[in-house]
Amino acid sequence: MQLLIAIDGPSGAGKSTVADLLASRLGIAHLDTGAMYRAFAWQALQEGLDTLDERAMSELTARSTVEVRFVNGKQHTYVNGRDVTVLIRTPEVSMGASNSSKFPLVRCWMVRMQQALAQNCSMVLDGRDIGTKVLPTATLKVFLTASPQVRAKRRFEELQIMGASDTYEDVLEDVIRRDHQDTTREVDPLRPAEDAVMLDSSNMTQAQVVDEIERLLRLKNSTSAIPQEKPKDINRQSKEKAEHFKGRFSIFYRIIQALSWLVFHTIVPVRYHHVDKLQLDAPFMLISNHLSMLDPFLIGWKCKRYQLFFLGKKELASNPLSKWLFAQLNMIPVDRHNMDMAAVRACLKTLGEGHPLCVFPEGTRYKQGVMQDLESGVAILALRAKVPIIPALISRRPRLFARVHCYYGDPIRVEDMALTGIDKGTCDRLLARISQTYTSLLSAHEQNMGIDS
Repeated sequence: MQLLIAIDGPSGAGKSTVADLLASRLGIAHLDTGAMYRAFAWQALQEGLDTLDERAMSELTARSTVEVRFVNGKQHTYVNGRDVTVLIRTPEVSMGASNSSKFPLVRCWMVRMQQALAQNCSMVLDGRDIGTKVLPTATLKVFLTASPQVRAKRRFEELQIMGASDTYEDVLEDVIRRDHQDTTREVDPLRPAEDAVMLDSSNMTQAQVVDEIERLLRLKNSTSAIPQEKPKDINRQSKEKAEHFKGRFSIFYRIIQALSWLVFHTIVPVRYHHVDKLQLDAPFMLISNHLSMLDPFLIGWKCKRYQLFFLGKKELASNPLSKWLFAQLNMIPVDRHNMDMAAVRACLKTLGEGHPLCVFPEGTRYKQGVMQDLESGVAILALRAKVPIIPALISRRPRLFARVHCYYGDPIRVEDMALTGIDKGTCDRLLARISQTYTSLLSAHEQNMGIDS
């Protein structure tokens, strides 16, 4: 039986993250309709067009093709045959999408495409006019909202991950302004469908929201094959999913592991310390100082229980070959120069699904062996996902036939910190603890090498 679930709501309500988790739990596709508007805006900007020019935008629809393809369950968005998935998460594209989406011809064009995509398969769609315009006969319609203050706080935390300088007050003002723009526009203004269920997530976790939508879906269709046993919390759910992935490695990943064994036993010899600390139950975050392109393989191949996911700069996937290679290694591409919310959501989804995630908190490579300028993103990700952090220290930049030491530290638990609230103070405390851990690991290395620290 086809399931069509419409999730509408204002900016910052958590629609995309909830839709992603819900679709993953139900085993169906998730269509991010906002990505389609972004792809169209990206094309307009590439052609040097003014996205506030209604005539120019209307004419652009006649010579543009926006496509959505699902690769390994993840949405890839194309415009005129080009995959722009990692190119459309910039502030300029966001503003262009907001501008062009106000025009009737653009919205009608998009709605037709979205309806065609949802015609023959089960799907969760999120946006601002799904229940009222795109899927008026959806199986279930949910209008997800939260107070402006809560939505601003969530958005502010995401911006902190990306290192933005915006204040909470700036974000709150932007949320209120966006609400006014969305609810007062002439074409398809933001409003709940008459038969939509109103769901206020102000005091709910994402897992609780997904649980509630599942409950509503059961009430709508008692014959649907939806699991009857709901997880108690997202952390427990993640651990249960991790059991499914334990010991499952792709053939390509096993080849990389074998090559890593060969390289790090011969031409780049590495001596590993306390590898047992890496054999933790997933999900968890593995972090390390960053000295070379070999680092992900150097610290990761010793994880024998799970296939790791990696967060890496999008430039690594700049050509078809490298893009394919890093896709096989489960790399989540991130735009380091812009506020890449898609990467943030992908990381949280990866951890929520029970996978371990490898991150380099310095954000770039340093020649020295001590953590420098830790970015707050690693703290916010760990706190929001409530997963432990395993620190790894690489003693020196790998060189041919020069011994390198790799140390794994005790897992850093964050559950108690997360209970106090995720704010700048909590993040700073966690970052300070990470820095202290690396100081201890470096001291242990110096003692092992007979250096007086």
